[in-house]
Amino acid sequence: MSLKSKALYGVAWSIFDKLVNHLGSFLLLIYLSRVLTPSDFGLIAMLAVFLAVAQSLTDSGFSQALIQKSNSATEDDFSTVFYVNLILSSSLYLLLYISAPTIADFYSSPVLVDLSRILFIIVIIDAIALVPRSKLAIVLDFKTLGLVNSVSTIISALVAIIMVNSGLGYWSLVGLSLTKSIITSLLLVIVTRWCPKLKFSRVSFSSLFSFSSNLLIAGTVARIVQNLYAVMIGRYFNATQAGYFQQAFSYTEMLSSAVTSVTQGVSYPLMTSIKDDRDRLIGIYKKVMGVITFVAFPVFIGFAAVAEEFVLILLGEKWKEVIPILMVMSLSRLFTPISSLNLGILNASGRSDLFLKTDLSKVPMVVGALFIAIPYGIFWVACAHLTTTFISFFINAYYPGKMFGFGALKQIKQMLPIAGISVVMFFSIYFIKFDNLLFQFIIKIIVGIFIFVLFCLIFKPAAFIDIRSLLGGGNKSGRGLV
Repeated sequence: MSLKSKALYGVAWSIFDKLVNHLGSFLLLIYLSRVLTPSDFGLIAMLAVFLAVAQSLTDSGFSQALIQKSNSATEDDFSTVFYVNLILSSSLYLLLYISAPTIADFYSSPVLVDLSRILFIIVIIDAIALVPRSKLAIVLDFKTLGLVNSVSTIISALVAIIMVNSGLGYWSLVGLSLTKSIITSLLLVIVTRWCPKLKFSRVSFSSLFSFSSNLLIAGTVARIVQNLYAVMIGRYFNATQAGYFQQAFSYTEMLSSAVTSVTQGVSYPLMTSIKDDRDRLIGIYKKVMGVITFVAFPVFIGFAAVAEEFVLILLGEKWKEVIPILMVMSLSRLFTPISSLNLGILNASGRSDLFLKTDLSKVPMVVGALFIAIPYGIFWVACAHLTTTFISFFINAYYPGKMFGFGALKQIKQMLPIAGISVVMFFSIYFIKFDNLLFQFIIKIIVGIFIFVLFCLIFKPAAFIDIRSLLGGGNKSGRGLV
C-alpha cells in the first residue's frame, strides 16, 4: 500500500474511531450530567491531575520513542519498554494508594480515599496496553485501533449506565473509566498477540530513553499544568464549582481531542515515516494544518454560539452556571489542535529536546495567570485559560518556524480565510431567537452549517480545496494530503 493510500485509509478509520468513541462519550456524558450532580463530577475532577501525572510517568515518552523509531524497533525494545512501564505503574499505584488519605485531606473530602484507591488502578492497567498500542501505530493499523476503542467505549458506557441507574452516583464515573481501561488493554493484547520476551535490554533502554526523557519531563509538566485548574478550583472553591469547570473542560476537550487525535494519530506516524524527506514532510505538515483549521474553527466557534441551548436543553437547568464558562472554553480550544501539530512535528523530526523547551517555557505564564484569576471566580479562570492558550500558540509555533520556515504569522495567514468565515457564521446565528428553545437550537445549527459551506463554495479557501481533494482521493490539480 502506498504512503498516500495508508494516509487516506488511516484518516478514514481514525474518523470512524473518533466518531464512535467521542460521539459515544459525548452522548454518555450528556446522559450522566442529567442524572448526576455537579459535585459528583467535581470529585472525579479533583483526582484527575494525580491520575494524569501517573499515566505520563508510566509512559515516560517510550510509546512515542517506539513510534519514532518506527520499523527499526526490535523485540528487545518492545519487551524492555513493557517491563519499564509495568514497574513504574506498579510503584506509582502503591505511592498513590498510600497517599489517598493525604489527597482527601487536601480537598477536605473524606470520600476521596476509597474513590482514589479504586480509580488509580487504571495506571497499572493502561501500562499493559502501551506496547501493543504502539505496535499498531507503527504499522499504521488504525482500523484495529478504531475497532478496539469502539468496543471498549460501548461496553464501558453500558456499565456506567447500569451503575448510575442502580443509584451508585459518582461511582458510575469510576466504573466508566475503569471498565474502558480494562477492555481496551485486554483487546489490544489479544489482537496483537504480543507477549514480552523474558529479557531486559540496557542498550534498548538507553537508546529509547535518550529520546523519551525529554517527552517524559514535558509530558509530566504538561499534565500537571493542564489539570492544575481543576485542582486549584477544587481546593479554593468546592466540588460543585469544580464540577462546573470540569464539565466545560470535558465537553470542549472531547471536541478538541476528536480533531487532534484523528489528525495527530495519523500524521505523527506518517511524518515519522518520511522525516528524512524534508519537502514531503513540510508539505504534509501544511496540509494537515489546513485540514485541522477547516474542522476546528467552525466547530469551536459554532459550539460557543449554541452553548446556551446546548446546556439548557441537554444538561438541564442545574447546569446553567456552566454556560459562560463553556463559551469561553470553546474559544480557548481553537488553537489546541494546531499547537498539538506544531509540537508533533518536533517529535516526528526527532527533536524531543525542543518539545521539552517549548513546554517548559509556558509553565510560568500558565501558573501565573491561574493564580491571578482565582480570586475573581471560575469564569475568570476560564478567561485566563483562553488567554494562555492563545499565547501558547505563538510559543508552540516558534521552533517549527525556525526549522521549516512556517511560523506563527504564516500559519495565521493560512488560517485567516476559514477563521473569517467562521466568525461570520457565529454572528449570523448567535442572535437567532425563538420562543421554542429546541427549535432555536436546531435552526442555529442548520443555518450555521449552511453559511459556512456557502462561503467556502464562494471563496474557495485552500483548506476547503484540500479537504475536497482528500475526500475525493485527489483532483486534476494534483492537490492531496501526500
